[in-house]
Amino acid sequence: MKLNTNISLENIVTIITLICSITLAFGFMQYDIDLLKEELELKADKRELISDRKLITYKLDVMMEDITEIKQILKENK
Repeated sequence: MKLNTNISLENIVTIITLICSITLAFGFMQYDIDLLKEELELKADKRELISDRKLITYKLDVMMEDITEIKQILKENK
């Protein structure tokens, strides 16, 4: 069996089409990866906000307890 080794216009168009499709596929994959990174960063920021709110709530509870203790001490001293 003898192969045709001549470079034809159809072969060049096929090669260019393959290169373009591979480039586009990698581009879309990179876009998807960037999108996933952004989503993960947003979820991490959301978790940090939730933990910050819980910490603030806890600190406020502790401060309120301290204030009530101080009020009781002041009442006892009077």
